Formats: sequence, C-alpha cells, structure tokens
Amino acid sequence: MSRVQPTAVSTALAAHHRLRPARISAAVLTGLLLLTACGSGDGKDASAGAGASAGADGKQAQAAPPAPKKVTDGPLLDFDLTPGAGKTVGTGQPVSLEFEKPVKNKAEVEKALTVTASTPTEGSWGWVTTQGGKDRLDWRPKDPWRANTEVTVKGTLTLVDPGGAHFERDLDRTFKIGRDQQLVADLDTHTLVVKRDGQQVKKIPMSGGEPVSGRASRPGTFAIKSQEEKVHMTSASVGGPKNYDVWVNWGMRFSDSGGYLHQGTDDSQQYIGNTNHSAGCIGMTPKDAKWLFENTLLGDLVTVQGEEANGELGGVGNGYADWSIGYDQWKAKSAVK
Repeated sequence: MSRVQPTAVSTALAAHHRLRPARISAAVLTGLLLLTACGSGDGKDASAGAGASAGADGKQAQAAPPAPKKVTDGPLLDFDLTPGAGKTVGTGQPVSLEFEKPVKNKAEVEKALTVTASTPTEGSWGWVTTQGGKDRLDWRPKDPWRANTEVTVKGTLTLVDPGGAHFERDLDRTFKIGRDQQLVADLDTHTLVVKRDGQQVKKIPMSGGEPVSGRASRPGTFAIKSQEEKVHMTSASVGGPKNYDVWVNWGMRFSDSGGYLHQGTDDSQQYIGNTNHSAGCIGMTPKDAKWLFENTLLGDLVTVQGEEANGELGGVGNGYADWSIGYDQWKAKSAVK
C-alpha cells in the first residue's frame, strides 16, 4: 500500500472511496460540509424552487444544503478514547475506542472516523474483543509511529447509526508521539533489553513466568497500557496453581490477563537473571524497576519471547496486543471491505 503524504488515513477508508467514488458522505469526510447541491430553480421564475433567491445580476442563487441530522434514536452508546488529548505516548500506541455496548453497524462507525499524522504513516482500523468481552476499534500503523509525530483523530459519530443506538459526542483529539523506545523481554536469557531510537540503552536482569500451566508468561508484542507505582496482585484475579496476595512496586501493565513489568517481590529476588519463577509477570530488582518506570511512556512496545512462554496470546484484544499479528492480518480486522 502506498504511503499517504503528508497525512495518514485508514486503509479501509481509502478503499471505500475507490470502490464508491460517487457516494462520498459527510460521515466519511469529517468536519466538511456536503458538496452536493440539494436542488435548484428551473430558471423561469425567481419564486420557483424553495430557498432560491435572485442576486444583483438577476441570476438564480442556490440555497445552502441542509445540515446533516444527528441520529437520536435508541439508547446512548458511549465509548472511551485513548490516548488522552495532548498526551505524549510511545511509538506503539494505537488510537483506541472501547465501546460500552456492542456495535452492530461496525462499518458505518469506522467510516465516520479519520486519523491524520504530521509524518507519512500507513495504517488501518481493526476491530477486536477485549478480555471483558467489549467491542474495541483500534487504528494501528503498519510500523511503529515515527518519533515526534503529531496525530489527530476526528469523527462525526453523532451522524452515524451504530445499530439501534446513538452517540452524543463527536471526536476531535490530537496527541503526540514521543521518542521511540522498545523493550524485549527474553525468557530464555532472563534479560530485558531496552532500545531507544534503535540504540541499546540498558540490559536488565529479569525473571519471567514459571514454565508451568497457569504461571507461564504470555508471548506477544504489546503497547504498555498503564503505570501504577503500587499494584495489588492476587492469584484470585488470574487463577493459577499457586496462591499469592502481594503488593508490588513500579507496575507497568501490558496485558489485561495480568501481564506487568514490575519490581520483583523480596522472596523472588534470588531468581532474577537466572530463573523464570513468577506468576507470569516480568520481575526486576527495585533499582531497575524504578529506572524503567521513570523512563517509560504509555504506548512503549514490549515483546515477550522465549521457549518458556506458554504459547497463548489470549487474543489481540488482550491489552494493546495489536502488534502481535502481521499487518495484513490486522487490516483484515477492518469492517470496511
């Protein structure tokens, strides 16, 4: 697919225009007025044709087309949009809308949205299901965002019927991509390599999930989703063969199935750098965990790999795991064909 310069637009949206050149709608062209005229007089009588008027030269002038009507039928369908306005995020952060209720007309919702970027960026919308069973629509670039790119997402959702419901707000949000930082947690070498702008800046000893059922780390590439200085972790929240109830420091969550980077507990420090012994998380020393927490942005990419991984991603909607499948697979998740 060719790159869009200087803006990025959903590949599904571009395909929609190619296939239906004569049906450009206001819902697709965000923020633009309708370009088609609603009607005109026949030139015989200045009073013919509602809304027509004569100019100084005596010629008929067409009335402005009526504004599109908002959809108000059905219950409210609300959503959360990530990232927040004005935020600076990592190069793996997708534009993400998580909906409170199921979306029936996915294609119509998708076509009402646009993503533009200050640097040429190819990407596509894709629908995923979260761990909690909700519909989520993400826009993921083909490759990680370029550093320092400014991204704007717009959408005329109030003009769209999502299927027996309605939206009460449109979208116009801008955020920024920071430096490019990517992490690789290797379960075989027990190391976490930190690369910034392509250069290795730190190699951190770590301990991953114990290679037994219910405790092994999940493989994949994820965008870091949240940061918490203290996290309460219990076996009841994720299951597993061993019970635990602990507080850990410097938590950086990358999956909704309990995947975190964090400071290892006191009794796990002996395994860091030599043995995978956790309940699936990536544990580090207090010093290294604090350094990583302070030098991480939401949206930084982390890849978990190694033979001792459990082999189950848990679905692309398990956190921001959009990057765990190839780009062609990702584009196939678009509802606009």
